[in-house]
Amino acid sequence: MKTLCFYFSIIALSLLFAVEGVASKKTVDELRSGLSNVSAPSDSLRVLFDVYDAAPKEEKNTVGWEILKIAERTDAQDVLVEFIPQVTLLNMRSDETMRDLLVLAEKIDDADHRKGIKLFININRAVNEASFLPEGDRQRALLRYAKTNISKSGDIYENILNLGRVVIFIGQSSQSNMYLEYLSRLEKLVEQLPEDCYYMRNLLYTTAANTHTYNGNAEKALESDRKLIEVIKGLEEKYRKMGREYRDYSRYYYLSYRRMLRNYRGLSLDEVRELYSKCAMLADHDEEIHEDFYENGRPTIYRLMAEKEYGEVVPRIKAALPRVEDRNVRRDLLRMLVVSSDSVGDDDTLLEALKEYNKSLQETLDRRAEESYVELQMRYDVNNLKSENTRLEIEKKDTELAGGQKLISIILVAMLVLAVIIMLLYRSHFALRQKNRELKAENEGLHKHIGELLDDGLPQGTQDVRKKD
Repeated sequence: MKTLCFYFSIIALSLLFAVEGVASKKTVDELRSGLSNVSAPSDSLRVLFDVYDAAPKEEKNTVGWEILKIAERTDAQDVLVEFIPQVTLLNMRSDETMRDLLVLAEKIDDADHRKGIKLFININRAVNEASFLPEGDRQRALLRYAKTNISKSGDIYENILNLGRVVIFIGQSSQSNMYLEYLSRLEKLVEQLPEDCYYMRNLLYTTAANTHTYNGNAEKALESDRKLIEVIKGLEEKYRKMGREYRDYSRYYYLSYRRMLRNYRGLSLDEVRELYSKCAMLADHDEEIHEDFYENGRPTIYRLMAEKEYGEVVPRIKAALPRVEDRNVRRDLLRMLVVSSDSVGDDDTLLEALKEYNKSLQETLDRRAEESYVELQMRYDVNNLKSENTRLEIEKKDTELAGGQKLISIILVAMLVLAVIIMLLYRSHFALRQKNRELKAENEGLHKHIGELLDDGLPQGTQDVRKKD
């Protein structure tokens, strides 16, 4: 079974960067026409920012590349940092384009942003790879990345990439315990990144919120969504200060609020009502949100379930079910329908809901059984890699130890030879000093003998004729 939750998490995250246009095509055209009135690159960038923010998704890639080309030419570092991740997410299916963006990322001067953005691009390349590889190739790729992940480096960005690849490839086959273990490790690493690496934090929090919701871990899901909302607030404030009036995050607040309401069992009733009010206010100002809020009606269903308004929620759930395609959301709605119809004594609805819910549970159990089998195989393979790595490490240490002992032996022999040489030199030096003393004594004896012979310098019994009167 091929699970794509992680992939869908990336798509959801992309919406945080590639904000859908909130303006009409006419407004977009009017904004673009402003380019004819500017000459400086910085002014062109300001116009293109608004065009990008207001444009529909299918036009964003073209505008994004226009912005990046100007930023590269003028060395606009902040623009490179902002738009390389955004354009990456618009080109997730093109590994070639992402490789081009990796080359462009090398032009970022700040080391943390450069490494962080390259990490972000490579993570998305791994998502693309995992999504399209056949099962057998994907397993081999997982083992290759797991082997890389076992050996830790001193670079946190490299460690996150190695672990992130493992999480992505495991997530294609399983969303259970092993996946959660690795995801938790990844979260701890990402939390160590600089605060302004928001692109990696968004990636993690969106994935974690969806995964924990899927697994029924309400507290962890809510924690991830709260962190994600704080990041969105920071981005919203940042762009507001920059004057980016077309930058709108309403839809993505709504997605987080709706997901939090889905985890209503981990919320107080006051928190449920507050989140519901926020969804309703967003629905009044956005057509797409309005349609989901009132026609699909899931936020209302979650609120009514939290309030135990079972009589009112039964018809709403029955109306919502035909519109739901996500099997996990459908399973949750069926569970709610069983509880609510049983509470109000609606036996016909209860019987039908139980049939559907049992069928959904059986599918879930079958899927989890398959995931468990795949997970056991992955654990076995990864543990073998760890054992092999441990053996190699031990062999390496033994080799290093043997080499060290050999080196010590060589050093000791060399020291012994040196000591012998020093002793020989000392002995030669002692003999030389002794010989020097003997020669000195002999020299002194000769001087004395010559002195005795010459006395005042004249041979005995003679006189200097120059001194004769």
